[in-house]
Amino acid sequence: MKNFPHKQVVNKYMQIAWVGVVIGVLIVGKAAYIMFAQREFWANKAEECVIDSIPIQVNRGDIISADGQLLATYVPEYKLFLDYNIYEPDSARHVKLQHEKDSVLLSKIDSLSEGLSRLLPDKSAQWFSARIKEGFEKRSRHWLIYPRRISYLEYKEVKQLPYLKERRNFSGFHTEIYNKIDKPFGSLAARTLGDVEGSSGRGISGLQKQFDSLLAGEPGLAHKVKTMNKYLPIIDKKPIPGANIYTTIDVNLQDFCENALVEKLKEIDGMYGVAILMETKTGDVKALANMKRGEDGVYRDVQNLAVSQLMQPGSVFKTISLTAAMESGRVKITDSVNCSSGSVTVGGYTIKDASHKSAKIIKVPEVLGYSSNVGVIKLITKAYGGSKDSEQQFCDDVMKLGIGEDMQLDIPGYEHARIPSPKTLGEYWSASSMASMSIGYSTMVPPISLAAFYNGIANGGRMMRPRIVTHITRNGEVIKDIPPRAIKEHMCSPQTVRDITKCLRWVVSNGLGGKASSPYFSVAGKTGTARVQQAGHMGEYLITFAGFFPVENPKYTCVVCMRKAGSGSGGGMCGPVFKQIAEYVMAQGKHTTIRDNVDTLHSIPPTLDFTNLLYTNRLLSNFNFVVPSSWANDTNLYALGKVSVSNKHAKVEVEQVAADIVPDMRGMGLRDALFLLEKRHLKVKVSGVGKVTAQSLPAGSKIKANETIVLTLGTANIEKQRKNHESQSAVEQREAPRDSGQARP
Repeated sequence: MKNFPHKQVVNKYMQIAWVGVVIGVLIVGKAAYIMFAQREFWANKAEECVIDSIPIQVNRGDIISADGQLLATYVPEYKLFLDYNIYEPDSARHVKLQHEKDSVLLSKIDSLSEGLSRLLPDKSAQWFSARIKEGFEKRSRHWLIYPRRISYLEYKEVKQLPYLKERRNFSGFHTEIYNKIDKPFGSLAARTLGDVEGSSGRGISGLQKQFDSLLAGEPGLAHKVKTMNKYLPIIDKKPIPGANIYTTIDVNLQDFCENALVEKLKEIDGMYGVAILMETKTGDVKALANMKRGEDGVYRDVQNLAVSQLMQPGSVFKTISLTAAMESGRVKITDSVNCSSGSVTVGGYTIKDASHKSAKIIKVPEVLGYSSNVGVIKLITKAYGGSKDSEQQFCDDVMKLGIGEDMQLDIPGYEHARIPSPKTLGEYWSASSMASMSIGYSTMVPPISLAAFYNGIANGGRMMRPRIVTHITRNGEVIKDIPPRAIKEHMCSPQTVRDITKCLRWVVSNGLGGKASSPYFSVAGKTGTARVQQAGHMGEYLITFAGFFPVENPKYTCVVCMRKAGSGSGGGMCGPVFKQIAEYVMAQGKHTTIRDNVDTLHSIPPTLDFTNLLYTNRLLSNFNFVVPSSWANDTNLYALGKVSVSNKHAKVEVEQVAADIVPDMRGMGLRDALFLLEKRHLKVKVSGVGKVTAQSLPAGSKIKANETIVLTLGTANIEKQRKNHESQSAVEQREAPRDSGQARP
């Protein structure tokens, strides 16, 4: 160790240490310089590399029918704008980029205009060119280049056009997004479904408003960081997609109720009408039709009258009055009342019967059956008259039935029934108030409350809450279940239910409700006709029929009410609509399989003119026809051809059309036409319903790339069209000059 060079080693270490110290000082100095002297420069650089608070938009949820069909879905619409300016803080670079931007735009303006006209054909290429140049001259920052909104699919195609497909901060192409709810079934149940505000996307009516927060979901939040010359998104808050609302509405039943209602409203020149169809056991509202006549005479669903319209129900309230009296034991079904005078005077007012049939001594079922004002007033007055305390008891007994309960509906703006009483009216309760109330005046009841009451009678005394939404899902998982729920478990005793049901059945079988009866099943219900005071006169009527079917095992309750000028009849006008709805409903689901429809006595061989053999195979097999074994080959199943059947055996003529030729689709169903055209990569637009009656591209023509064909559907005689077309072609061929170089004189 004596020879170890201590001095040289220490000197080396000292040199290394001093180098480290110097480097450290330089690092600290540089850091301090960056932190203080260059702070603003690097802060700006950081802002350029990080984009904060970028919202992640989510789609609004859908509203779906009971049978799984889409009733309402969110569809964005776009307005197209151009910004003709470049944003660049460096003046020299700004001039350079602005010149480059202008040059590119002017060089591509013709191809851009032609592309816009092709996608948006209501405006010509010249129009688009002039419009874009006008904005260019004004140096607008927000120039509208097309007047109407376009769909998302159109927007995606527009984005691929010359110049517009450049980066946004260069092209200046930007949009305004409008929220729109698309309803595949048009105005069907429009007010029940509701709508959204275009700018904000908030629900403003119906289910869209009631479940707005769930349908809208929650947008996420992200920021972008520039890495390797690319901006990478980093999610700060995960988006929550909009939930889907599943309703009790049945599309077919809703459509039928609306059509039946409008048909009768037109016949009687009605002002508006309501039809409610409710499932007895669950309270599920299968149809909620509200049709009101506009100034143009067309009936539309513009106001949810079924839940918001407080009305004097008239004679349909007599059922409620007598049910309350029967439940209290003050009136029995075997009681009789003398109505031979045809009128009764109460508190200075004389009230008459509308029907002469009640002018005799009648029992309780006949009182309801003939809708006798005199009979009801006499029965209720005898049971509860004499003092305000006993009259208050009548009002309390009515309320016990649940008619005044809050139905807790899923539709905003609904009203609950308002039943007066001596306590609520005080000095305004008169000697005639109870009599007036017992026959349906002085009370205000929305149609949905009437439906709930009559449904309670049908359901053995269990009044169900009218249910419109069954459950709510998000990402396929149920986040909220809304089971059936009773408002009143026991609105009245089983005996009272049996007695009042007998009365309601008598109304239809022997009374004024005969037009609601059906030869196929039993119906129980009550008519109602109330004069409505309007602008100081009693010139309008509110007519109603409320009932349920079949009586032995009730499945549905239905309420139909309409308002009209001049006299009307609940039994004579609403009864037939009730019958139409009831028979349509009961006809649903009669056949569980297609084989139940086979006529075993008479076999009529079908002829399928031009069809997809896959579906033909299934159809004929279901009807026990023998199909060729070759159809089992997958290549043949998707062929098209003409099929004829004889002696239970099918014969087929396969028709082959070249892949680059437009086929003749007249007479085809839409499914077959789409199958054939999409295989040829044609874009298809459709108008009308039925079979194809016309096509924009002639059969036999050569298919061009990205070509669009328009199909017109209808119910015209296709075979006649084909023959006329063939005859015309033959005539033209005969008359055509044989020598192409010499025309006929």
